[in-house]
Amino acid sequence: MTVRVRYAPSPTGHLHIGGVRTALFNYLFAKRHGGDFILRVEDTDLDRNVPGAEQETMEGFRWLGLSWQEGPDIGGPHAPYRCTERLSLYEEALQKLLNTGAAYPCFCTEEELAAEREQAAAVGQMPRYSGKCRGLSAERQQELIAQGRKPSYRLAVPQGIQLSFDDHIRGHVEFLSDDLGDFVIYKSNGMPTYNFQVVIDDAAMQITHVIRGEEHLSNTPRQLLVYRALQLTPPVFAHLPQVLNTDRKKLSKRDPNVQPVDAYRYEGYLPAAIVNFLALLGWSPGGEEEILSLQSLEEKFSLERVNRSGAVFDVDKLRWMAAQYIKASSREELLPLVEKQLHEKHWPLPQGKDLDWLWAVVELVREGAASARQVIEAAAGFFQTSVDYPESIRMALQETTAKQVVERFAEKFAEIPCWTPEVGKEALKTLSKELSLKGKPLFMPIRMAVTGSEHGPDLQQTLTLLPREWVLQRLAAASQV
Repeated sequence: MTVRVRYAPSPTGHLHIGGVRTALFNYLFAKRHGGDFILRVEDTDLDRNVPGAEQETMEGFRWLGLSWQEGPDIGGPHAPYRCTERLSLYEEALQKLLNTGAAYPCFCTEEELAAEREQAAAVGQMPRYSGKCRGLSAERQQELIAQGRKPSYRLAVPQGIQLSFDDHIRGHVEFLSDDLGDFVIYKSNGMPTYNFQVVIDDAAMQITHVIRGEEHLSNTPRQLLVYRALQLTPPVFAHLPQVLNTDRKKLSKRDPNVQPVDAYRYEGYLPAAIVNFLALLGWSPGGEEEILSLQSLEEKFSLERVNRSGAVFDVDKLRWMAAQYIKASSREELLPLVEKQLHEKHWPLPQGKDLDWLWAVVELVREGAASARQVIEAAAGFFQTSVDYPESIRMALQETTAKQVVERFAEKFAEIPCWTPEVGKEALKTLSKELSLKGKPLFMPIRMAVTGSEHGPDLQQTLTLLPREWVLQRLAAASQV
């Protein structure tokens, strides 16, 4: 049996990080077993579809390095791969159920259904459709249609049926059909509901494993009833643990600490870092290793090592992991991202500086940066002629010793036409003897004068890479604060 899995997003908004985790686990499972990963777009919620969302989803997956064997852009043996283009299949399945009496038209209005729900709530019962349209005669149905009533269609749920399945992650799960009521499988606007459509598509596309979020667990008994009514064999189900925020509550799409995938891409995160981080949300490779390439994940992944408990989206952990990837990245990988960020900021290279100079700056400041944007933010002083001095720095530079160090260092720097770290070390040794200062009292005033900060990368490398005239201007400005 060839493993066939799918990810089926709705084009109703940005590609959310939780959805990517689900898609990634499907992809890794397929790769691990030499199977197929299918992309299907569930676009039947016409009112919520967002133009461009489908394209954003596909571009996001390509950026992350996830490829699919079948999908709306490349086709495949089970095309089409957009649900709105598969309506004839759903209509055929509905007609089959109507012919066998397994489904029936429902003419209840929204007001009538709301009244039923309120009545059930008033007596402490779970809201469930009463089934009053289930016994309508054919004549009465035709009368209602003649009145202009557009029916939805419900599955005639058999009573007393125990619905059970063995979830690949959660183990044996059971439901009772009596708790469900007759549910809608086709809406009055001519569109199938999710629990009907997904069964038809998964069966038609020969999906062997449905790997999805835990929130879909409650949908499974309804889908099993549709499989049963259509005499189809269900796939293996595996419900992934929820992705939680730091308060251990379900991660919201509006969580300010979590961005859509496109935002991480725009900020200049390395996609391998995002994939690595998401793979560890609810899954463990075993051992202590945390930095894993996509190829390594494909080789190691198994559903047996997926946890049942929720996985916390730790923003600090993501940034740490992303920083490891930035730190280890090559010039060919990182420099184009840095250039893109500079373009976004409208920061040109200083006159006379080239890409070799830019890469030297990147190597100097990239420690701890999680993205290309953070790299250039750390390197801002290399692209701006002057620096702003915060009040604390201004006060420190006004001290007599600091003024003396800055003024004397400015003279020495002006005397040396080509500053290098080696030359600079000797110059500071000489200055140290002249002023009888060493350590922080000697270096800190120079750093503050040149960078406007008490912290930063290696001072000698900074002085070497900064344009010479900028250093002199900043030293002059610092002596006048």
